[in-house]
Amino acid sequence: MIEVNQLSKRFNDLQVLQQIDFQMKSKEIVVLLGPSGSGKSTLLRCLNGLEEPDSGTIRMDDVTWDAAMDRSAKREAIKRIRLMSGMVFQSFHLFSHMTVLQNITAAPMLVKNMSAKQAAELAERLLAKVGLLEKKHEYPSRLSGGQQQRVAIARSLAMQPKVMLFDEPTSALDPELTGEVLQVMKDLAVEGMTMIVVTHEMKFAREVANRVIFMSDGVIQEESTPDQFFIQPETERARRFLRQLGE
Repeated sequence: MIEVNQLSKRFNDLQVLQQIDFQMKSKEIVVLLGPSGSGKSTLLRCLNGLEEPDSGTIRMDDVTWDAAMDRSAKREAIKRIRLMSGMVFQSFHLFSHMTVLQNITAAPMLVKNMSAKQAAELAERLLAKVGLLEKKHEYPSRLSGGQQQRVAIARSLAMQPKVMLFDEPTSALDPELTGEVLQVMKDLAVEGMTMIVVTHEMKFAREVANRVIFMSDGVIQEESTPDQFFIQPETERARRFLRQLGE
């Protein structure tokens, strides 16, 4: 489903990603772990074109982006990749002047030319999935942080993506609201959604991930099953990371 080869990204003098290689299958859940500044979020942003890598290739399903392509080919590849990938950020980024329903229906109508009726029916199904159908006419300011993030997930799902990218989706939430967002993500995992998740929620990683990728200093330090990573990590850097988290 996804293949990344020799992906590198630099911000001025800071090398954020260094020749990243990894693959994942359809319906797999990969959790990216590592200290702040390790390159996890930058990797996600490169996958859907919010940041442009300096070198390397990204293949998602049947679409390949290559740093060596010309500008026009890159734009076309990123457009196609974005149509098959949904992204949920730390902050919810809902449109404050739109209702919950309008937030979810806007992209399917504008990008996929879906009719208003079809988009509304899809939005209502997704709101029911995340437990917020009764909030469809509310504005984001009337929702809790956890509810806003669940709407953001529904909005991403409305584009019917093949893969979901989550960038620390619970980091801006109070602990009591974190569980409701993680439950939606667990439900998606059970349904077979392909997911890459950047998170500091170790319990979620243990329970849901098929594979853990541990990053530090812009490099993949190790890659293993959750059981292996949390019980017997291979590198000293990973062991130190887990000790600091009390794992």
